[in-house]
Amino acid sequence: MCKVKKIVFTGAECTGKSTLTRALAKRFGEPYSNEYVREYVQRINRELKVKDLEIIGKGQFANEQKACKNANRFSFHDTNILSSILYADHYFQKQIDWIDRKFRKTRYDFYFLCQPDFPWVSDPGQRESQKAREQLQCKFEQILENNKINFIPLKGNLEQRVQSVLDHLSA
Repeated sequence: MCKVKKIVFTGAECTGKSTLTRALAKRFGEPYSNEYVREYVQRINRELKVKDLEIIGKGQFANEQKACKNANRFSFHDTNILSSILYADHYFQKQIDWIDRKFRKTRYDFYFLCQPDFPWVSDPGQRESQKAREQLQCKFEQILENNKINFIPLKGNLEQRVQSVLDHLSA
């Protein structure tokens, strides 16, 4: 069980989550977990299929646990399993019960919802479109609200976002 503060950066594609996660992990000298689906897609070099969803869920949890295990005060997470749940539903209309159960049992201390105010950058195989980003952002906000998860919206450039996170962590 993780005894450090778990900090999650969530939101649609191309909202600055990865950059922010790495910047804060470096600043604090703490570990972070990558978004597993990105690693997986690069490794398999094909479009995702329904059969991949369980592998992605397991990989995402493993990345989170590794970061948590190696942390002293904070573990930073470039998304978490909530993204896997949302994308499985959005792209495949699929729910995976064990992932849903594990998500509900896992405690996260802070959720930061990165807003889509960063310029859209294409990333073939990883990002659908700027229009999809807007739709997915609404779904992220909705799934957080539906699960009664308190979240802090993050806007602005990287420095502004870092400062906002620092302010909340020190409060």
